[in-house]
Amino acid sequence: MMECLAHLLRPSFLNLLFQYRRLFHALAVQELTKVAVIPIIISWVDAVLARLGDVVSCVASAMHDRYFDDELPEALKKRREEDNLRAAAQLPDRWDSVPSILMSERASPAAKRLALRLLVSRYVLQPQLALHPRVVDAPLDNSMVSLLPYLTDFMQHTVVRLSECSLLHAQHQSGFQERMNCAMLLSLFSLVDLTTSTKDTETDVPFRPYTLATVMRLLRFVMLVDNTLSAQTVVSPCQDLDAPRVVLILWRHFVPWTWRLLTECNASDSETIIFLTTTWLHCTFDSDSQTTISTLATLTGDKHGKYMICAYLAYFSRLLVYLSSAPRPRNLTTTQTDVLLKICRYFVHWSDSDLLGIRKSSDCCRYLTLLFVYLSCIENGHDASDYVTHAMARMQPRSLRDGWKQAIQESPTFCDELEKSISNTRMQLLEDKPDKNHIRRAKQFLDFLTITCFSNVQISDQKLIIEFLEATMKYLRRESAEKQLQNLSTSFLSCLTAFQRGQPGIRVCDAPLLLDIESIWQVAMDSTTPELALASAFALHIILSRRLPDSLTQTEAWDYLRNVLLMIVSQDYFGDESPLALVVNPTICDALSQLLRHADEHTAVVMQSSPWTLHLQSVLQRIQNSDDCPDLDGYSSWLKKKISKPAADLMKQITRTSDAGELRQATPAIDIIPCRIDGLFQLVCVLRAT
Repeated sequence: MMECLAHLLRPSFLNLLFQYRRLFHALAVQELTKVAVIPIIISWVDAVLARLGDVVSCVASAMHDRYFDDELPEALKKRREEDNLRAAAQLPDRWDSVPSILMSERASPAAKRLALRLLVSRYVLQPQLALHPRVVDAPLDNSMVSLLPYLTDFMQHTVVRLSECSLLHAQHQSGFQERMNCAMLLSLFSLVDLTTSTKDTETDVPFRPYTLATVMRLLRFVMLVDNTLSAQTVVSPCQDLDAPRVVLILWRHFVPWTWRLLTECNASDSETIIFLTTTWLHCTFDSDSQTTISTLATLTGDKHGKYMICAYLAYFSRLLVYLSSAPRPRNLTTTQTDVLLKICRYFVHWSDSDLLGIRKSSDCCRYLTLLFVYLSCIENGHDASDYVTHAMARMQPRSLRDGWKQAIQESPTFCDELEKSISNTRMQLLEDKPDKNHIRRAKQFLDFLTITCFSNVQISDQKLIIEFLEATMKYLRRESAEKQLQNLSTSFLSCLTAFQRGQPGIRVCDAPLLLDIESIWQVAMDSTTPELALASAFALHIILSRRLPDSLTQTEAWDYLRNVLLMIVSQDYFGDESPLALVVNPTICDALSQLLRHADEHTAVVMQSSPWTLHLQSVLQRIQNSDDCPDLDGYSSWLKKKISKPAADLMKQITRTSDAGELRQATPAIDIIPCRIDGLFQLVCVLRAT
């Protein structure tokens, strides 16, 4: 049905309608030559145009069930139909002249309303209903350029008229209709401005200041019936989504267009745009991140992407105001959580692909850091915290350090909030039976600290981190048999390694559990199945650790990591872990080499003489000699590229053909890889490929 309507709204058909209208008007005038006073001439074309205006209004609001005409009495509906016919009769003779009626002093408000609806149908609805290519990328239309002065003047005239109305006017039937007209006017003006601004590439300022004030006055009139927003409602989708608001959020060009205005707006106007964006995100896109991102990618290019990032950072700013307000909210509502998760997925998408150089943005790091801390203070912020951590893991270390400093400067209570949240989580771990949410929160803090420590962020309260690591170690030792703790063990080992590496000279004498190397290594080896993320964290800990446990524990670690490497080269990891296996295998090879390099002679003999070690050696040799095999599958081909040098070094250690006293001179660089394994978020730390 929408395709058929799109055909009716084509320029050629609208021009044809007006040609028929001129013809029938001329015939009617000839018939009425003998009449002293010629009455208003209404042809069948006028009836079509009047009805088309009603249809356009319904379609623009997505046939919204709260459309104002549905509540009118029959007598008033009949009166409105007659007014619409008279309005159609006042339209100009030519379609090209329709915009001029907007500023005509002789045209009635109904005629101006009908002209506006017809223009919206032509320029806004028709291209999108016809599945036309992106509206903003369409070739510049001269007719759209000529529209701009008429629309600007009409908006000014509308604002003057609204200023003479009371607040109750917006809640009345006539006010509802006025809001509908303003929504259509804004939608049309934004599209025309987007199209015409392609000529002016030297400035991002879309129009003159008084026009900006006019636009924001109309936007507040449509979106805010009572003209007020609180800290909570700014970051909450509109609960009373009526037809005028639907017009603004339904057609995909308007909300992204408003993001261009944020840098020029004052605080209250910015809040209106954020409120509009929040409503748009909640109502327009589904919860699937890939569908959402691909849908918006069809609209926004690089320039629009920058505006989008600024808009979402502005949302974070207002959300932080709400989360830090008194009294503190204990939970986010379902709709608030929905919007927050969608925005966080965008930052994950941008950080993974490094679109627009976002990894170098200290502003993004500042807001992500603040957001993580304040989300840890509410009860249902776990999912969003995972996405925030994912995005932070992709940021450049320098950007994270600068963002951390900015966060402290912007929020004087930042460090206090972080300390309070970590302390509360630590106390929960020390209880007899912490629930799953507390365990998950502890894991998220460990991941957060891993990223900050590997990025050389200087955390003032090191004692707090040491106490938190010790509490985690106590919990892991107490509950070592629990299978679901493997993710917590992974995060613990990564955080401990990062903390000891990033904070040289740290004294942990007050935390004896962190000096117990055998117990720390046993955390990894207690797992019933060799998980890749845990094995990688353990391997990295071995490489960067300055201390080694007794010979028996070293031998157990050798057996554990050797078996993981055998499973990798045998392609025994499937699903999400298959590509991860290719990433972690060089780190595991280096850890095995490290164990052999520093083992005493007897322990080294035990490691080398195992039948499984001999089997590993033969498998690695076969991979090294696979140059003459053109039929290697994709996995084997990538495995050979990744493992060649680390495997060669390992085989030299196994055969003792390298210098046993050789030490790693340079401090190795670390890569932090955020991923999801079986739907669960995990940070994987590996040596950077050289």
